Amino acid sequence: MRKPFFLALALLVLSTATTAQPQVQWLQLDSCKALALRNQAAMKNAALEVEMAKETRRAALTKFFPSVSLMAAYYHSQHPLVDLSTDDERDKIEITSHSTGETLEQQINDLQQRITDLGLDINVRQFVESFIADYGVDVSIRMLDHGAFANALAVQPIFAGGRIVNGNRLAKLGVEAAEEKANVTRNEVEMTTEQYYWRVVSLNEKLKTLDRFQTLLDTLEHDAAAAVEAGVLSRNEWLKVRLKQNESSALRIQLTHGIALATRALCQYVGLPFDENTAYRFDSLPYDIQAEMPLAVNPSQAVEGRAESRLLQKAVDAARLQKAMAVGEALPQVSVGATYGTNNLLGNEFRQNGMVFATVNVPLTAWWETAHKVRKENLQRQLAENQRDDLLQQMQLQTLQAWNELSEAWQLVSVRREAVDNAQENLRETGHYYKAGLISLSDYLEAQTLLQQAHDQLIDQLIAFQLKSLQYSQIVQP
Repeated sequence: MRKPFFLALALLVLSTATTAQPQVQWLQLDSCKALALRNQAAMKNAALEVEMAKETRRAALTKFFPSVSLMAAYYHSQHPLVDLSTDDERDKIEITSHSTGETLEQQINDLQQRITDLGLDINVRQFVESFIADYGVDVSIRMLDHGAFANALAVQPIFAGGRIVNGNRLAKLGVEAAEEKANVTRNEVEMTTEQYYWRVVSLNEKLKTLDRFQTLLDTLEHDAAAAVEAGVLSRNEWLKVRLKQNESSALRIQLTHGIALATRALCQYVGLPFDENTAYRFDSLPYDIQAEMPLAVNPSQAVEGRAESRLLQKAVDAARLQKAMAVGEALPQVSVGATYGTNNLLGNEFRQNGMVFATVNVPLTAWWETAHKVRKENLQRQLAENQRDDLLQQMQLQTLQAWNELSEAWQLVSVRREAVDNAQENLRETGHYYKAGLISLSDYLEAQTLLQQAHDQLIDQLIAFQLKSLQYSQIVQP
């Protein structure tokens, strides 16, 4: 009965140990670059800027087509907008003769005087008032108290001083500039990814070197302890070995924490969730690198092919188009259009009407202001040209510097590799001398330390060559 129990317990412990093993995930340089280009905020923003520039260009294209607008309105006023009425105000009416210019009151008085002079007894005023009372007409005109109207208007620009054409050219230039900026951002993201990646690889390689060095120290400490017990080695020499072991343990802790932090930073940059329970694995550093040095590219040709130089030239082109846009503000503007609408403003039935028209707008007083704007745009163009020329010269110097640094890094790789070989040979010979009792244990420890330092310097130099090679390829790429 006890055997099945122990067997089940062993299976449970084995399964627990199996499930407790961390998950392994390999991170290669190319996959990290692909993740960074897809997930980095800078690349997303660059893509958004390209789309924004394209939308601006599409909006500029609409200026070539007619602009159509619709308008409709309804109103209802408290009092009519037009009110012509004689009702209840007949005593205020004044009738004027078109032949003499006299009013009715003046004519009545003149006629009454003439009849009186003839000796007739006739009341002209009473006769006229009786006639008006019998045959008069009340006048009452009230309108525009309510109504509605709708109207459609289409205007086609024929000539707008070249601003429509130049505006579209400027919008197209904006798309090209946004795409060039995206290329620059892409290079920056790739460079930063490689820096993060090789940082992790460097720390891992140094940890491997430290493990080999620590293994030698453990063996040496065991032999030194036995020699101390045998009385052939002083305790002071053994303590020096222990001190080296303590230094190695402290350095291991620092490297372990540095690897964890560098791995987390890499995952954050490429947009990969970091899991503390995952064991991340990376590419090994190519110690036996035999890559040939790339051919040097003429700095002037290299600069001409860079996205940065194309961006500088587009800034100059944009300044020229801005000047043309400023000149267009003072040129005549010609457009044609048509309008059609319906209304019932008189309060009865709806009436339709249409009209075609042509307009010419000549901004006579705009020349003064435009002259100053044109001068300003000329200065802006000169400023862009000066910046372009200055930065192109700086980029030529940058190209030369990148080539020198790459050449130096390539040469130093050979120097550091030779230093490792010399340190290994020194350690081998020192070990023979130590075993023969010709040198002290301190000298042997020093030889091991020199080998470790040579390995670390070679690791740093190999990574520096990788980064300098990428930097130069980005500078001289077409």
